[in-house]
Amino acid sequence: MKLNKILHNNKAFTLVELLVTMSVFIVVIIIAAETFNIVVTQSGKLSKSEESNIEGVIGLEVMRHDLEQMGFGLLWGFLPGTTYSYSETDTTNWADDTTNYAKLNDNVATLPNRPVPRALVGFNAFSNFSSDFIGVKGTTVGRSKAAQFWTYIPFNNFSTTSGRESRPVAWPSNNLSSGDKVIAVRSNFNDPEDDHLLLDASGSFGFNFNTTGLIHSAYLPTESLQTHMVYGLDRSSNSPRMPFNRTDFFVKRPDSTITGDTAMPSFCAPGTGTLYKATVNQSDGKYTYIPLLDCVANMQVVLGWSLNSGTDKLQDAVHAYSSLPDSSDYSVSVVPASAAIALPATTAADIQDWLQDPKGVREHLKILKVYLLVQEGKRDPKYTYPASSIVVGDQLNGELILTRQYPLTDDQRKYRWKLYKLIVRPKNLVSNQR
Repeated sequence: MKLNKILHNNKAFTLVELLVTMSVFIVVIIIAAETFNIVVTQSGKLSKSEESNIEGVIGLEVMRHDLEQMGFGLLWGFLPGTTYSYSETDTTNWADDTTNYAKLNDNVATLPNRPVPRALVGFNAFSNFSSDFIGVKGTTVGRSKAAQFWTYIPFNNFSTTSGRESRPVAWPSNNLSSGDKVIAVRSNFNDPEDDHLLLDASGSFGFNFNTTGLIHSAYLPTESLQTHMVYGLDRSSNSPRMPFNRTDFFVKRPDSTITGDTAMPSFCAPGTGTLYKATVNQSDGKYTYIPLLDCVANMQVVLGWSLNSGTDKLQDAVHAYSSLPDSSDYSVSVVPASAAIALPATTAADIQDWLQDPKGVREHLKILKVYLLVQEGKRDPKYTYPASSIVVGDQLNGELILTRQYPLTDDQRKYRWKLYKLIVRPKNLVSNQR
């Protein structure tokens, strides 16, 4: 009787109660789903942003290394009575559709002290990106492992039992290997006329290294003040085309027809390209392309110069800044006739001369400031970049004449942008060793 009463008093949920409950659950599920979707979206944006930052750090460190190494192992002249006519690049190989990378060659008739290479060569307003284009020259900027090694031969370092056989110094590790292609440069800081001269044997500047000696008297110092430096060039080329290595940096759209080049990522904003490190092969004078950073809109380079030279002691002084010469002033066989823009303007003529002269570059160039405008993350249709243009560079003395005001299209403003700044002081230039 009691059980029947209990069962009789129990009531089920009404239809209205069920509908209300289900509605509440549906609203909660929708809110949770929307929140999850927002979290996933933001996470994807942050993930892509961090990926861009990581790529930027790695790519810029590669670039920084080569810029710091410019001039390492670079010859300043030739032995009396010797001349060379090396060829840096194959002029049939183009960097893109409009600009030939042979414009960065130093083996042209109009250069003073032909054909001594300049540690840095470059120009601005390159291709459709109006970006700067720079070439860095030195032995250590090559891709081969041999290019990272060097040694030296002091005076009287030879075997008395086998004649004047050169004996390069061996390090505890990281030595050149037999068969490596190397050059030898005479070092004599007490005699400027006998310093940093390229040595040769039988009219050849590139020769096979031998771990027991260079096996040629031409590479043995003949005076106590002389030391012969030996620098690695390559491990595969049978006949190096230039007595140094060269790496170029520029922004361009990837080209799938070029061996080793990659496709442009689909998430990159319109009007962007890839920052490339392109090494010039010793074997054939063509590029090997190495993509460093995707989705790059623009690159600008500002050069800092010291007005001092020789033994001046103002080591850290940067007295003037300049842009690179305009690309329209270059041709394959003629160096530019006009100057880069400079601050102060009174230094423009001097800087123009230094940019064309190997000695001027190594004695006066102090720093490079590299600015890269890079997309950060993916396109966000709900976002609008707060400015219609971005200054790629810094204000110098309150002026923007050495930098570029990069205009953003309406579509580009749906992306976030980051300006990377790289300040490099080349270690091997005389201007930084005083």
